[in-house]
Amino acid sequence: MSEQTEILREIASVITSNGPYRIDQWFTEDFRLVEPTKPNWPRGHEGASKLLDLFRTLTPPVRYVALDMVEQADRVAVRWQLSATYRGEPLSIASMAIYRFKEGRIAEDWGIPIRGEWLD
Repeated sequence: MSEQTEILREIASVITSNGPYRIDQWFTEDFRLVEPTKPNWPRGHEGASKLLDLFRTLTPPVRYVALDMVEQADRVAVRWQLSATYRGEPLSIASMAIYRFKEGRIAEDWGIPIRGEWLD
């Protein structure tokens, strides 16, 4: 595994275990979520924290797993699977994201938006 894929697996593990985030070690100071439906999303560590805090709205057990990863140069594409409980109902979502890394940290996240009640 590369350093880039290892960071993504570590983030998934921390989400699953509800462990402490290491935002400054995982994300650049100018991190950007590239999501057309969220044009005013904060940049930098504030935006990264806000993104990861969405997972804290789920009821354990939370399971966030990278099913596939494809890496090319400074980018990693990931197919994710999320399982948890939200508002008392089972939640199971598959999603895709492409991450651009800079100096060993995530600089940009191009996620395919998850539609549904969880993020409304």
